[in-house]
Amino acid sequence: MTKDKIKIYLADDHKILRESLIILLGQEEDIEVVGEAQDGIVVEEQVPAREVDLLILDISMPKRSGLDVAKNLLRMLPNLKIIFLTMHKSEEILAEAFESGAKGYVLKENAFEELIQAIHTVMAGNIYVSSVLSPTLLHGFLSNERRGKDLSVREREILKLLAEGYSNKEISDILVISIKTVETHRANIMRKNNFKNITELVLYAARNHLIEI
Repeated sequence: MTKDKIKIYLADDHKILRESLIILLGQEEDIEVVGEAQDGIVVEEQVPAREVDLLILDISMPKRSGLDVAKNLLRMLPNLKIIFLTMHKSEEILAEAFESGAKGYVLKENAFEELIQAIHTVMAGNIYVSSVLSPTLLHGFLSNERRGKDLSVREREILKLLAEGYSNKEISDILVISIKTVETHRANIMRKNNFKNITELVLYAARNHLIEI
């Protein structure tokens, strides 16, 4: 009797990385890639129709954040397994990822060494976190507190767009959220970091490599 393959959908906005991962996953006899996408809205449209077992999802996706995609899909498909494949190493974002319902968290820099193991771990009903992040995860649980200054993924997205010169209206169109939501996030960003003006915000974004100037 042939064992059913794990049906995987791959979502990342970097085409070369997607293609490389499809080759990697294609070498596994028990894995089948059933779809791919480069933006969050397409992921939400396609995954429900593809009988996907596991979604590999970037956090910083165009049009819709991976965190929002995860929450939306898990409301429709509670049995869907999600592994975030990301460059983010912060305690704050790691916590948000698991709060969104994900079962795995793999750093892009470790993808080729860890992704296959992460898939099998998550499909077996367990949690997987990139090995280099274990101390971060442990610290988060031990301290059981969030640093107020840390920004959420959505706030970081909005901060980056603000620093690049986009208006509240343009940001609402790009992220498919209301202008009121943008204004709320903008106020939170300014308050958390004690920014007095947009210039301070731009300098912060540059120092933290969110933009290049």
